[in-house]
Amino acid sequence: METTKFEGPLRPNRLVRKLQLRTLRAVYWLLNALLRAVAAVLWPKRRPKAVERVCIYRIGNVGDTICALPAMAAVRQAYPRAHLTLLTSPGPRQLPGAKQLLEEADWLDEIRVYCNEDIQAIRGWWTLLKELRCRAFDVWIELPNDRQALRTALRNMFFARLVGAKWGYGWRINTIHWAVQAQSEELDFPGETSRLLTIVRHSGISPDAVSFPLPLTPHHERAVDSLLREHGLQGGPLLAIAPGAKRPASRWPRERFAELGSLLARRGFPVILLGGESEVGLCREIEENIGSGAKNLAGRTTLLESCALLKRCSLAICNDSGIQHLAAAVRTPCISLFSGHNIPGKWWPYGSQNVVLRRWVPCHTCYLDVCPYDNHCLKLIEVSEVVECVERKLREGKLAVPFAKVDT
Repeated sequence: METTKFEGPLRPNRLVRKLQLRTLRAVYWLLNALLRAVAAVLWPKRRPKAVERVCIYRIGNVGDTICALPAMAAVRQAYPRAHLTLLTSPGPRQLPGAKQLLEEADWLDEIRVYCNEDIQAIRGWWTLLKELRCRAFDVWIELPNDRQALRTALRNMFFARLVGAKWGYGWRINTIHWAVQAQSEELDFPGETSRLLTIVRHSGISPDAVSFPLPLTPHHERAVDSLLREHGLQGGPLLAIAPGAKRPASRWPRERFAELGSLLARRGFPVILLGGESEVGLCREIEENIGSGAKNLAGRTTLLESCALLKRCSLAICNDSGIQHLAAAVRTPCISLFSGHNIPGKWWPYGSQNVVLRRWVPCHTCYLDVCPYDNHCLKLIEVSEVVECVERKLREGKLAVPFAKVDT
């Protein structure tokens, strides 16, 4: 059987690393200074206080939307009487995004969704531009993607001006794809929620508190009650395991999730397995390996019902995925298992109640969707480490159900 030898890039010496960091800091400053200057030319006036129509532009999937909720709430707080439009895109049409999560939100007046397929040609851009010009936005605030390139930021800025927005703000470069290992090891980056809140604060909007205004209703609670009764899980705290992730490089081995679930079920927690439609088979396989102590609820809930379900859980254990952000939004403690795919800290779940497990490897910060080394960095995280995290939270009094002591 052939095996892939695990090797990583050579580390630069200290002088090279120092030069990289100085260059990076200068480039970040110059790029963002350029964006500020262009915005000042396009919108020389100050942010208006009294407006009628506001647009927030934020693209991405479920995790991207959740991380932006506090910033969006701050904009709504600043303009409580304005008509608020969220312009968003999940990317490809089949992916979930803000529409599925926020369609019932009473603090949003409109959600305008477009998909990649809609703007592949100039005609699609022109159609969207004409439609948005009719809205006559007074304020346009972009909450930019973490990895937005300079050309994309400039394109979006000029698009907002062509739409006719009377004032615009938000364009920032947060990630430069050069010397990423130096950035990962030497520079500190805020989490996505904090980064976006900083953008709206710099625009002059200061939120009273950090909030995640999810449109949860009694309807969602009743749906969760019915689902839990169906599986005999009503009346007690639960532990959620979410083994899925969008990219293969972010998935902890399924057999380890099964081993972990077996250990935790034996310690007294009813274990539920969560995921989307594409993860039903994966969760079924893990459920079968765990046995009677686990219930597979993957694909059985909407996004908001998943939030209501996570509120019932004492703890969630998951990969770097949207579910960790759903758990953070409803204040359920989360143990997140991270690969070395990204710069640490940027996409960790928001809140001090959460724990992140991540191991250093020579090839860290690869930005690869598929790992050529068989997810070596994730496989360095052992089941016993996750169990120890759970036990630590028990000792701290953070979990509701005590465990029976068993050997790992």
